[in-house]
Amino acid sequence: MEVHEYVPQTILEIVKENQARSGEQYAVLPVIIEHENKHYFYVHYEVSDRYLVIRKDGQIPSLKEIEPVIIMAASFVSFSNVFHVIGEQWVKDKTIRNYQRIQRLLDTLEKGLQHRLTEEQRDLLNEFRQTAQTVIDWQRELERVVAEGKKGVEKIRYKIGSARDHEQLDQLQRRLEKCVYEQIQVQLDTFEKRKRLIKSLRKSIALFSIRLWFAFFELKIHHQKMLNWSKMDMEEINDMEIVKKRIIDGEWNPESHRVLKEIKAAVINPR
Repeated sequence: MEVHEYVPQTILEIVKENQARSGEQYAVLPVIIEHENKHYFYVHYEVSDRYLVIRKDGQIPSLKEIEPVIIMAASFVSFSNVFHVIGEQWVKDKTIRNYQRIQRLLDTLEKGLQHRLTEEQRDLLNEFRQTAQTVIDWQRELERVVAEGKKGVEKIRYKIGSARDHEQLDQLQRRLEKCVYEQIQVQLDTFEKRKRLIKSLRKSIALFSIRLWFAFFELKIHHQKMLNWSKMDMEEINDMEIVKKRIIDGEWNPESHRVLKEIKAAVINPR
């Protein structure tokens, strides 16, 4: 939709009047922000990297009035990116297919080695199978959340976005983050046991059991591709803690605070 189709001409004139120079490119958020029964347009001037918030009545309000509007607008931009770009990519990943394959390989090895498996090996094998199922379950929930989030974003596109819309999308984003967090955490938590299983299975397969050796080596590759603490650097570990706080307490991460601070500094509304 063209900007003039959802933004009144009077507002567009004000946008043009506040360009750093004539013809400067600008983008208007495709959501009309509703705050305390007032409606606002959120504008970004692309070359000068400045922001302007205009009330629907044509007034340019003070920064103090529009601080909540800036937070909502920045969040709506984030929600769109999270669900339509990042979330969509996660949905397209072959996660479910890969982990179902792991389960089939475990079934093959269990059936082929059923009389040779120790009680410990059976326990480890079942835990590996449950780990795969946990990843699958969270991936299915992730796909559901992404679909719901995309619908929520589309519902307010070129229309009014309220505090309620903001809260609902924020809750969905936190749920999406939990889906990813739980998938990562279960891989980290079970690494040592999976490693022990792989090591012990190697000693249990008869030399000429070609089918079992193929299954074993493929399972080993999947195991090696899964996460473990040795693959995590300090930045990634810290990110995990930030996501955990976000999931539990709803805290913004430091990067969000930094971006918001930069936007406020670049807003040209009167101080």
